[in-house]
Amino acid sequence: MFKPLYLIDSIVLFLLIVLWAIIANRLSRLPYRDTKKELKRGITRLMPLFFIAQGLVIAEIVILYLLGTYGWEFIKEKVLLTMPVFIPSACSTLVSLSILRKITGPVPKDLQSAVDETDRKVLASPQLMLPAQAALLSSIAACYFSYFIYPFELNVLHGVLLWMAFVAIIVVLWFRQKRLSLKRIKADYAMTLSARLLHALISFVCLAILIGGWYVLSMKASVLPDRMNMGSMHHDMDMQAMNHSMNHPMNNQEISVTALTGPQTEKADRHFELVAQKKQVQLSSGKTMEAWTFNGMTPGPELRVKQGEIVEVVLKNKDIEDGVTIHWHGYNVPNAEDGVAGVTQDSVPPGGTHVYRFQAKQAGTYWYHSHQQSAKQVIRGLFGSLIVEPNDTPEPNTKDITVLSHAWPLSNGSTLTPAYGLKDTLDRQTIPSGTLVKLRLTNAQNYPQTFQLSGAPFKVTAIDGNEVHAPTTIKDQKLLIAGGGRYDILFTMPKTPVRLSSRSDAGVTPGIVFSEAETKAIPAINEKNPVFDPGNYGEKLPTPFTINSKFDRTFKIVLDSRLGFYDGKLYALYTINGRVFPDTPMLTVKEGDLVKTMFVNRGWDHHPMHLHGHTMLVLSRNGKPTTGSPWWTDTLDVAPGETYEVAFQADNPGIWMDHCHNLWHAEMGMTMHLSYEGITTPFQVGKKTANQPE
Repeated sequence: MFKPLYLIDSIVLFLLIVLWAIIANRLSRLPYRDTKKELKRGITRLMPLFFIAQGLVIAEIVILYLLGTYGWEFIKEKVLLTMPVFIPSACSTLVSLSILRKITGPVPKDLQSAVDETDRKVLASPQLMLPAQAALLSSIAACYFSYFIYPFELNVLHGVLLWMAFVAIIVVLWFRQKRLSLKRIKADYAMTLSARLLHALISFVCLAILIGGWYVLSMKASVLPDRMNMGSMHHDMDMQAMNHSMNHPMNNQEISVTALTGPQTEKADRHFELVAQKKQVQLSSGKTMEAWTFNGMTPGPELRVKQGEIVEVVLKNKDIEDGVTIHWHGYNVPNAEDGVAGVTQDSVPPGGTHVYRFQAKQAGTYWYHSHQQSAKQVIRGLFGSLIVEPNDTPEPNTKDITVLSHAWPLSNGSTLTPAYGLKDTLDRQTIPSGTLVKLRLTNAQNYPQTFQLSGAPFKVTAIDGNEVHAPTTIKDQKLLIAGGGRYDILFTMPKTPVRLSSRSDAGVTPGIVFSEAETKAIPAINEKNPVFDPGNYGEKLPTPFTINSKFDRTFKIVLDSRLGFYDGKLYALYTINGRVFPDTPMLTVKEGDLVKTMFVNRGWDHHPMHLHGHTMLVLSRNGKPTTGSPWWTDTLDVAPGETYEVAFQADNPGIWMDHCHNLWHAEMGMTMHLSYEGITTPFQVGKKTANQPE
């Protein structure tokens, strides 16, 4: 419901601008009518526009009320910025209509008689003209401040200042209209066609200069710097965090991210070598594409290790011109091993090598991918699975299957083909009945996906690598997995076929049919199945902190969609607290802090928020506390109209990315960082460097 409301609201605001512009223009032409017949015709044509405009104002009020049901955060700016629309609109309807009705009055006997001087004075008066002009200006302001990036973080003070500016403009318009009305009276209301054209031309030129100046200045202001250091970015903290910093002074001892490494002297238990290179690959349908691969494979080799082992991965770049890195998605490695270009390392150029070392402390399903130009490199194939098996012996007679779901760019990236690995056609696998089947579902797309298992009940045993406590058996439910997220599910293979499939904005994946023997049967998909809710699944378990804990830092992250400029071009932007990188907030913490973050999505798209180096505990969704098994996650899908509260322990020092894992959104500036006090980085990002992490 939120997305349709968002769309309708933008349409209503745009229509209000158009209607009030037409009304103001037609009002300005009334004093020049020669006869009462022409005047009556002009007023008659004008009346319906007033009523339509007022109807749209009422619609806007209803929309604001409905948006308000999602919470104050969803209407805060709109209430403060669009309220000026309602007052002048109502005044325009009441005042202007009453004046026009008095002028028309009873039907005159001689419609061809000239309009008398008294009526002309009224028609040119500020009392008639100003309400429509004010409604037009306030509608423009409401639309601009609602759907373009405003240059400040709005609060009540800013709202008051905006209203004061609006009142000042109205006063200026009043005196201007008064002066114009006097001129028109003295000129006996004569206006030739050439004079009208001249006025229109002057208005057009002034408007063009105003818009052009705004465009050029905004474009230049949005150009990204050639070089930036993430350790020196501005810090944006709420009042509670500021008070905490005042009571707990910063540690003056600085530590570089390069010192925050994994084990360097111990012998590696598992050694891998990954070579990034370009290669033509073929999907199961026969379609071919130039992919970017690890070891000539895409997805890259599955790295499967045991919990507790020391892992060493040597990355080599053969021919990826812009460089590569490896980020261990969801895995809480030391900061120097995080693989983010320009933050924890420089990107690895062609012919270069970089070594990652970390201890596999967390068991579960994870994945790895390049974090250099990740919007381009991941979609082209620079990713693979990281599976960490627990120390204890796995259940006997269990089939462990990793499913990497991706959308491949074909036809020069103009279309996306969804697939599991390179299988974009229906895959068939035979599994004996009675076998326990573990599916490790990884969404390597930018979009959220709904996965369905048709033909068998199943359990959700892990979310983002974190075990679910006491999972129960479910069936006929869709699993919504965020872009970058993972679910582990477990089912017992029946004698009848079972189908795994998924759907996203990229399309429907044909999926996999599991069967006891070869068959042509394909279980049906029911898109009407409800979506699984992880917030009330499983049984409660004690956690290190709860929604009622005392938090050292609290942050509010408002996700939004606006038109604006980024690096010199006009885009439909995805913003964090009204800003795009590098102006997004830097969340500052101290080691040991207990941190709570609220995510509010007021925009038109899903945002899978991914925090590097930490695991978040979901405390509440849309104001309702979670009631099931502790919901630990590293990639949380925040849908339009949703609000989440999450918390984590600041126990992994470094400078960490915290961004939307729809990598196209991150590429356009939906990125911020979590920084620990006293941590610095020698690396830089920017167009004049080799590092573009998004």
